[in-house]
Amino acid sequence: MRAFLIVLSLMLFSASSAAAQDPTPTTVPEMWNSWCARCHGKDGTGKLPDRPVTVEPMDFTQCSLTTPEGDSDWEAVISHGGPAAGLSSQMPGFGDFLKPEQVSEFVSFIRGFCKEKGWPTGNLNLPRPMFAEKAFPENEFILAPVVSHKPDEPVGVAFASIYERRIGKRAQLEAVFPIESVDPGEERNSGVGDVEVGLKFALTPSVSNHLFTVGFDVSMPTGSESKGLGGGQFVFEPYLATATTIGSQTYLQTQFKLELPENESWRDHAFVYNIYLGRDLKLSPSTFTFGFEINGENEEVAVTPQLRKGLSRTGALAGAVGVRLPINHRDEQGVTWVGYLLWEYLEPVRSRR
Repeated sequence: MRAFLIVLSLMLFSASSAAAQDPTPTTVPEMWNSWCARCHGKDGTGKLPDRPVTVEPMDFTQCSLTTPEGDSDWEAVISHGGPAAGLSSQMPGFGDFLKPEQVSEFVSFIRGFCKEKGWPTGNLNLPRPMFAEKAFPENEFILAPVVSHKPDEPVGVAFASIYERRIGKRAQLEAVFPIESVDPGEERNSGVGDVEVGLKFALTPSVSNHLFTVGFDVSMPTGSESKGLGGGQFVFEPYLATATTIGSQTYLQTQFKLELPENESWRDHAFVYNIYLGRDLKLSPSTFTFGFEINGENEEVAVTPQLRKGLSRTGALAGAVGVRLPINHRDEQGVTWVGYLLWEYLEPVRSRR
């Protein structure tokens, strides 16, 4: 759950008292004007001199608030109340008061306060896979440990700090800072690996159940090649990422990428693909997500079963673990244990009461 859902809890707080005084409204716009406008105003800005609640409402005309989250997040709070998602206890559940179609209409009505075109729908803001790049632009900070082991070779350890920042409606800037520890045969070396920066841009923001995104990453030779901590050259990585919803709890995410080393010929390029199928057990930010990912680089193929868990009821923290298992070329690939701890740093970790 997200910050604007806290405000959504306040929006319906006055509904019960208003219903006792006014004629019962029958349409969602009438419900908004009779009940919700008391806190948010008829225009959705929340700029009112007096409000019957203590928490300051958000401005729903700000598209950055109304677009990033999925319909199911909004519907859960409206139907079951704020405490069901770790949000404000001032929000009662209205599942017995509103019909399911009215709950959906409320979500569409609130989204309608965003008048700007070009914002991708939050229904495609899907849980992060282990390897496939997300198509949806996000504001996240990720800590990602990796432990790899190949037959007859010492264990390799890496730890990446990943910073992602959304830019405007459809773009995202990303920076990856790796720390590695490897043993090339004589002694173990540890230090900074090759830093990577990237930019991606969503191409199909108006599509409701599918998102295409193009991106371009650059790996820079910041690590020591002689110590086995880097590749010693720039690598340019154009890619295409996609996100597709299959029903309300199942989704497909893919990434297809070329890795083009600066000082090598076209014949030495790598074609990388990651195909992820995931399913949430529940429509809740703190649910478990089971996923299965196919990972390939040229002729090498591996699979990565993985498990993700929301660590806060607001959904701002999440963690995941998985293991990458080689299908072929097992001596070259080895087994790799992977994981991440994710923080959506612009969202509240705890709810405001």
